[in-house]
Amino acid sequence: MHQIFFIILVAAILLSIFLSIIAYLIINDGKKSEKTKIKNDNSNKKTKIFNTDLDKMITTAKDTSLTDQELKNLAQLFISTHKLGSKQSKELDETTKKKLEFITALSSNDNASPQTISFLNKELKKISASYKKEIDAYEQMGLAKRKIKEDKTTSS
Repeated sequence: MHQIFFIILVAAILLSIFLSIIAYLIINDGKKSEKTKIKNDNSNKKTKIFNTDLDKMITTAKDTSLTDQELKNLAQLFISTHKLGSKQSKELDETTKKKLEFITALSSNDNASPQTISFLNKELKKISASYKKEIDAYEQMGLAKRKIKEDKTTSS
């Protein structure tokens, strides 16, 4: 009789501990910091807005409705998903040219800050050092396109 009482008592204690842990986890989950919530919102936003298809990324980089922060997120996604690799010859293959077009598209966007453009340039040079000249050249093409657009709007 004492053994059954003891087993029931131990089971009740274990059950109460288990329920206390669950209650603690539920209560503390609702108290996430605002920074965590904002960070999660931003990461969800990044995955909702941006596609990793290169053509779509180039089109998105040209979109002047995006903010500088959204363009920086797009640049980070590009860096993590599209590697230039190592230069095999002096001639650029079509795939590499297409990837470099992204730099021109982002650099020509009026909403891209100099910091965002510089970030893209520096990060790409870190991972694809053999393409330093090309990265700079395509960035300069984008900045020239941007300047031409600015000149057209100020002269009109």
